[in-house]
Amino acid sequence: MDQADCGSCYAVATMRMLNARHRIKRGKEYNRTQELFSISFPLFCSEYNQGCKGGFSSLMSRWNQDVGLVPATCAPYSTSGSCAHYEQCQDAQLGQKWRADHHRYIGGYYGKANAGEMMQELMANGPVAISINVQNDFMYYMDGIYSGAHMKPIQETDGWQEMQHAVLLVAWGEENGQKYWVLQNSWGSDWGEDGGFMRIKRGENDSGVESSPEAADVVADESHGSHIASFFAAK
Repeated sequence: MDQADCGSCYAVATMRMLNARHRIKRGKEYNRTQELFSISFPLFCSEYNQGCKGGFSSLMSRWNQDVGLVPATCAPYSTSGSCAHYEQCQDAQLGQKWRADHHRYIGGYYGKANAGEMMQELMANGPVAISINVQNDFMYYMDGIYSGAHMKPIQETDGWQEMQHAVLLVAWGEENGQKYWVLQNSWGSDWGEDGGFMRIKRGENDSGVESSPEAADVVADESHGSHIASFFAAK
């Protein structure tokens, strides 16, 4: 997809992660034509982030835990609008209701991850939301194994690293001795390899790719959607 003129990368990466993990967990029982979860609902309704002005994957996951997940048909992706446009989502009836749960930084806490733990999480549970530091040449990436700014581990800094973009970690590999990650971006199919993907050096914290990877799961909503109804009732 193309996020267009909206700083929604954090929402796109988080919701793609939840969608993929939900499909993987349900396995053969999951109908691949079944509805995906909406990006726009938390993008425009969440009080925890700033909509198209940016936000954090961790807070996106937390809001989807507190309120719940809705199908994309009731809240199609848009770069404009308001939460009021999605009040019909409280009436979306697709049987089982779902919410996010168990948000975590891989490694146990912010800045503690390493490539091995990221590979283990990816193999065991599915794609991972990644924050990266974007340099100018990143914008114009077309193919190959990208090598950008090498960043120190967070433990060797003052405890914080600025990241300007979020993407989805989907795979890893090796080519001619060079280890790499495969990232899925949200800048349209004309960017990168294979319609929107990038290969980037693995194990060297290139562009901060290994600084703060995040994961979350999808679980059954024990409130059966009542938190979503309560959310709109309070607005």
